Amino acid sequence: MPRWEDILAPPTRSVLAARAASTDRLLDGGSGLRVRSWLSAGYLLSDRVGRTAHAADLDALWRAAGERGARPKGWRPLRGADTTMSVEAPGGWDLAAAAVWFAAVARAEPDTSLEITLPDPAGARTLLVTIDSGAVRAVVVTDPPDGPPEATALVSGAGAAEAARHLEEFGGRRPRGPV
Repeated sequence: MPRWEDILAPPTRSVLAARAASTDRLLDGGSGLRVRSWLSAGYLLSDRVGRTAHAADLDALWRAAGERGARPKGWRPLRGADTTMSVEAPGGWDLAAAAVWFAAVARAEPDTSLEITLPDPAGARTLLVTIDSGAVRAVVVTDPPDGPPEATALVSGAGAAEAARHLEEFGGRRPRGPV
């Protein structure tokens, strides 16, 4: 069975490089950590003095970053009512960046429970990603005719408004409001 992040996009060298670059963008600058892809075997996390840690997947990468005190840039705790928010990506979603964000949220908010319905930018499928108790899961739920409009993701759960705000900041998207 593939890992959740590989359901979003297969782990090719270019996908791993895109995820590493997205992780670098999302890491708080004060952490002094840098991420790069390591062949097709995962990621290398390095600090200012050159110490490195290998992570085979995004969960392990964010766990290692968290152990070094890193947090997602601009993160605020997810508080608020249980609601559903929509977030548009006019040019389509970058699944590598979205996967990084999901792993970061699971690490930053281990007690949260969110569901994110995300359209594949190729329009071939709709994905359901759940973040619950520090774990991320992803499944393909529908073909395009039954899914949300191509550029819209839905974020549901307690704190969904704050999660949508952060997803919008990270991905340069604009939340449309409650659905």
